[in-house]
Amino acid sequence: YVTTSNGQDWSHVNIPSPFAPALICLDQESGELLGEEVSGISERLMHCNWSSPAFAEGIGDDGLVIFGAGDGFCYGFNPNPVPDPDDPEFHILKEVFRCDCVPQKYKIDEDGNPIKYPAPEGPSEIIATPVVHDNKIYVAIGQDPEHGSGVGILTCIDATQKGDITKSGKIWTYDKINRSISTASIVDGLLFIADYDGFIHCLDAETGEPYWVHDTMSHIWSSTFVADGKIYLGNEDGILLIMKAGKEKEVLNEIQFDAPIYSTPVVSNGVLYVATQTHLYALENTDKK
Repeated sequence: YVTTSNGQDWSHVNIPSPFAPALICLDQESGELLGEEVSGISERLMHCNWSSPAFAEGIGDDGLVIFGAGDGFCYGFNPNPVPDPDDPEFHILKEVFRCDCVPQKYKIDEDGNPIKYPAPEGPSEIIATPVVHDNKIYVAIGQDPEHGSGVGILTCIDATQKGDITKSGKIWTYDKINRSISTASIVDGLLFIADYDGFIHCLDAETGEPYWVHDTMSHIWSSTFVADGKIYLGNEDGILLIMKAGKEKEVLNEIQFDAPIYSTPVVSNGVLYVATQTHLYALENTDKK
C-alpha cells in the first residue's frame, strides 16, 4: 500500500489529475496494481498526498489500511481489493471510514468567510503517518515546511467506527500543537509528538491531557523515536535532543551536529543511527562493553 503523491502542479492551483487515486495497492513480488481508492481524495486535495499509510491489525476481520490524505481526512480502507460494481475487471479499496481532521474554525473565519490555503490560520492536510494503538488512531495535520508556520491539531480517532465519523469518532483533540509533519510515538500510556515550530509535546495517550511542552528552538521535520526510556529527536539546527520519556520534562543531553537533521533517529542493536543532511552517523555507548 503506497500513496501516489498525486497533487497540484507548479502553479499551486491546478490539479492535473483530479481523478487519479491517492492510494494504491500493489503486489509486493511483481509490482502489479491490485487496487486503488475511489474516495475522490485527489479532487479535494489542498496541495499533495505525502503521508505513508499504516496498517491496523485486529480491527474487523481483515484489519484496516489507515491513510492520512491530502484533503485533511484520515481514512480507513479494507485491505483486500474488491471488484468495482460498475466495472468488475477494475479493483478498488473499499472505504470503511473517513474522519475530517481539520476543525471548522480553520476553514471559516469569524465573519463566515472561507480561509484560503495555505494561510497560517487556515486548513492543512495530513503529511505525517498515522499511528495506531489500542484501536485508536493518532494523527496531526500540517503542510509543506516551505509554507511556514501555522495552526495545527492532533486528533485521536476511534478506529472501530464506520462511515463518516467526523462527529462521532473523535475521542479527543489537542489544538495547542502547531503544524506538524511528524509521526507520534506512544509508550507506557504517553504520547510524544513534535511540531514544525520546534516544540515537543507530551500528552496522555488515553485522554489527551498535556503533561509538558519543550521548545527545541528550531524547526522540526523529523519524528520522535523512543527507546530505552529516552526520546530521540533531531532539528533543523543540527541538534540531536535526548529527553527522558516520562510525565516530567527532563532533558538528558543535546548533541550538536554539523548539518540539519531532517530524518528520524533510529536505534537498533544498541546502536543509534542519525542521518544529517550530509552524513550518516552510527553511535554506540562503549562504556557498556
